[in-house]
Amino acid sequence: MGKKIILAGASLIALAVVIVVGITLAQEDETAADQGELMLPQVAVAGSYLPQHNPSGEDPAVGSPAPEVFSADFSGLPAAIENDGVPKMIVFLAHWCSHCQREVPAVQAWINDNGVPSGVDFVSVATSISDIRPNYPPDVWLEREGWTPRVVVDDSSSTISSAFGLSAYPYYVLVDGSGTVVRRIAGGVAPADVGFMLQALAAGG
Repeated sequence: MGKKIILAGASLIALAVVIVVGITLAQEDETAADQGELMLPQVAVAGSYLPQHNPSGEDPAVGSPAPEVFSADFSGLPAAIENDGVPKMIVFLAHWCSHCQREVPAVQAWINDNGVPSGVDFVSVATSISDIRPNYPPDVWLEREGWTPRVVVDDSSSTISSAFGLSAYPYYVLVDGSGTVVRRIAGGVAPADVGFMLQALAAGG
């Protein structure tokens, strides 16, 4: 009888430990969520990767089909960059990049004043995401800046960046309505020039 009581007591203690551990892990998960931890999506790429961009030479990607990518947005909903007949300006942004931190509010100010021309898709890719680098998480940063272009989130390996041959941040890729790369730019671009290129894409130029 005494052994049964001891065993029963031990079982209750073990169960209590499991419950406490479970509560602790749940609290840790909630704490991570409260601190803005971002779950990165899985990315799929269709088509060939573009060669890495070389700012100092002729761009071999111009005239090539742009790859299509399938990922998610910050809320976890599906988000993609597809060759769907709509011209696109794609900008790659890293939350820790000081140039990107200057570019985002400047470009957004131009959008606020002028709007994105109809018939062109201005899409951004949040890439090179790291919780040990400054200005994390990127969703909080872009929301704080009032960023309105739609966002596709890259994975932990920066697969989308690799597919488009990124060489520096920020990084722009212009794709026409046929899904063909017409230009790639590494580094900051003046807001007026961003607007000019959006208008040219919308006009089929």
